[in-house]
Amino acid sequence: MGIDDELVERARAWVAAVHPHARHLNRTLDWLLVLDPDASEALRLAAVLHDIERAFGPDEAPPDRTDPISSVYTAWHQERSARLAADWLGEEQHAPRALVDEVRGLVGMHEDGGNPDADLLQAADSIAFLEIQVDLFLDMVRDGRISRAAAERKFRWMFDRVRVPRAREIAAPMLAAALARLGVAF
Repeated sequence: MGIDDELVERARAWVAAVHPHARHLNRTLDWLLVLDPDASEALRLAAVLHDIERAFGPDEAPPDRTDPISSVYTAWHQERSARLAADWLGEEQHAPRALVDEVRGLVGMHEDGGNPDADLLQAADSIAFLEIQVDLFLDMVRDGRISRAAAERKFRWMFDRVRVPRAREIAAPMLAAALARLGVAF
């Protein structure tokens, strides 16, 4: 394990200790490394930390979450996750400012993508979502927290936003399986 890996492993340990969906974040890193085995330290850290805000109660009321793909909500989620990731890296891990800034920038773009690294992060997040988080959304439909249509929109959005061709190949059968499970269950 190199010096770079030590900080990534500390991030994984922190996420495992605080995040209710740590497996999703870990699988995002795993999928990132499938897509780019030579991913930078910043990109690997961003994969592990991209949804960190969901580990903590909001310090302010989040925008309406009834639409899981609302651009207002995703912007809020990205910014809050970026801030919390940067705080942990800078204040608790004493990571170099340039690394903290790079991770903050990537986490702040993980839903939207927009450059090659952010597109890889977004793609890995989408694959991990379709692999891990479908049950969470099926439970939300069962519990009446979101509609069946909202879950279907979220599943399709997670696939449709992917720009990385290899990631689309991997995610396509996952999307089909998620939609089939949604159709059977409801």
